[in-house]
Amino acid sequence: MTTGAPAEAGLPAERRRLTRNDRSREAAGRDRSRRMLDTSAVSKPVSQLHFLDRADDQTVHEVHRVVSAVVELGGAVGWLSPPSRADIQRWLGEWQTATATGRAGFALCRVDGQVEALGGWRAGPPGPMGHVVDLTKIMVHPRARGLGLGRTVMDALIGRAGGYGAELLTLGVRGNNHGAQALYEACGFTVWGVLPNGVAVGDHRFDVIRMYRQLRLPADAVIHGSSDGGIGGSALRLASAVPTAR
Repeated sequence: MTTGAPAEAGLPAERRRLTRNDRSREAAGRDRSRRMLDTSAVSKPVSQLHFLDRADDQTVHEVHRVVSAVVELGGAVGWLSPPSRADIQRWLGEWQTATATGRAGFALCRVDGQVEALGGWRAGPPGPMGHVVDLTKIMVHPRARGLGLGRTVMDALIGRAGGYGAELLTLGVRGNNHGAQALYEACGFTVWGVLPNGVAVGDHRFDVIRMYRQLRLPADAVIHGSSDGGIGGSALRLASAVPTAR
């Protein structure tokens, strides 16, 4: 027996061809896998995020494009039908006014110079709820989904709200929007309540899921939760006994 001979040397010619073909297919498969894992040569869209400072005509046009596309697909962003350009101009003007107070902000995420995602943050009025910030109108153009733009907008909103001094963040999402819920959970939000049938679209009713994220608490904060007592508390009144007939 000759040493060092290939293991397939004693096989019939047809079997040797099959063995060589198997090895070729395996090698080709490994090569494809390496190419799939190596994404360094794949160009990825570069997104740029900034906050609204003025609602010029170009910004109005680009935001109108995103909102209209989302609403046409039934997105729960506050409109039942696509808004007009004038509606968006007024809406952005309201955000610009709110931003000037320092208690709100509106994020715009651009890809290749065009707005593809957006969202806003707004603090409660000064007073007992002034430390609570609501995140709202978070949306991505349907053609730009899957690029991570929703997470980019969320991170920017959370960062700005935190810089403002927010202690607690809240947001709402339609009950059937499971993709958005998963995004918000990945951003640290937790469900705190459900408003059954809170969204009406024609004859259809959907739940509103309310979520929150605790950003911080002052070191000297006294947490009462829902226990009785404390400022503004009231005692539970027991029903007085009904007098029995004599």
